[in-house]
Amino acid sequence: MKFLLLILALLHMGFVSAQTLLIENATIVSIGFDGDPTPQDILVRDGKIAGIGNDLSVPAGAEVIEASGKTVAPGFFNAETAIGLTEINAVDGTRDSYAENDRITASLRVADAINGSSTVIPHNRSLGLTHALVQPESGNGLFAGTAAVIKLVDEDTVIEAAAGMVVMLGEKGSELAGGSRAAAMAILREAIEDARDYRANRDNFDRGNRRDYALSRHDLEALGPVIAGEMPLIVHVSRASDIEKLLLFAKKYKLKLIISGAAEAWRVAEKLAAQKVPIILDPIYNLPTSYEAIGARLDNAKLLHDAGVTLLFTGMGWQNTHNAFLVRQSAGNAVANGLPYMAAIAAITSNPASVFGIKGYGEIKVGNDASLVIWSGDPLELSSSAEVVIVNGKRYSLQSRAIRLRDRYWQRYRPAG
Repeated sequence: MKFLLLILALLHMGFVSAQTLLIENATIVSIGFDGDPTPQDILVRDGKIAGIGNDLSVPAGAEVIEASGKTVAPGFFNAETAIGLTEINAVDGTRDSYAENDRITASLRVADAINGSSTVIPHNRSLGLTHALVQPESGNGLFAGTAAVIKLVDEDTVIEAAAGMVVMLGEKGSELAGGSRAAAMAILREAIEDARDYRANRDNFDRGNRRDYALSRHDLEALGPVIAGEMPLIVHVSRASDIEKLLLFAKKYKLKLIISGAAEAWRVAEKLAAQKVPIILDPIYNLPTSYEAIGARLDNAKLLHDAGVTLLFTGMGWQNTHNAFLVRQSAGNAVANGLPYMAAIAAITSNPASVFGIKGYGEIKVGNDASLVIWSGDPLELSSSAEVVIVNGKRYSLQSRAIRLRDRYWQRYRPAG
């Protein structure tokens, strides 16, 4: 028994010492270090950034990571994924991103289905993505359900279970509403007004002394934080005229609004900035793939930033779950098309942290959670690779199922000699 306790104590000591890391001589890429080329040391202890400076002393038992000639940035964030909800797109049993039940629309919470053991998590984490917004899809109604913020770890994956209520408008909303954008807006208006009435008259409703509502009681309950201004409405819409009508709607009902998609948002950039509405977009999207995206252009992000709009990035297109890490490529393309470099970094780090209230994430500063990635070079350059990934102070292996499969078949089929 004493021998077992000794082994456990030694294992515990090893675990604790592994949590103390000293990154030496790294170039920091983060808000707060804009353009600062001076190499810095970063001390990580107990999951937090405990110190930043030159020539920090090495604590006893610390793991030292030499980062000369390399850059360190906060782990990146993708603002529109189905990580943890979708394992194999072609297999229905591995998809939990939507429901085709009329009674469950706004009340669908993706946090209830997120799988922290998904193989998608280590794959994206090994490539520099540490956080994501997981959004539901619409099954039958305009309301897809409640999105969640996650960190890419296998335990305590969900950070915020109620990050935003997802709604489909535009062409998708028109289809769901029966064929008209006007019908979609009427349904949305009715839902918000019903939720307000239900919230003010819940006791009467429970006693059967209230009119019928279009949504189920659980859906109305789920909309409570939205009408109270506590949770944002994340609306998927692209056409400029649709965005303008949505801005008026949100102002009338005093709703917090985030717009996702936003292919033509540049056309109403000043109005978005005036109403302080953040935008989720893939900055590499520039093709008129539908009539609502005729005005899509590569400098959409640049024009929105110039107007003062807060940007959050996703990318690239249909790959934004299994290859959600490609958000850094989209960010790099935004820079190539006029967006300032640090604005692109903010769009995949500090901006989502601010918009979704993720404390301790998004900036490299003392006291923040140590979610850091050491890159071989510029993190927005495709030639750079993630060499060390740390989430909440824990250094993670860069191995994933995809890499192990690659290595297995490479060994089997590599040329002789």
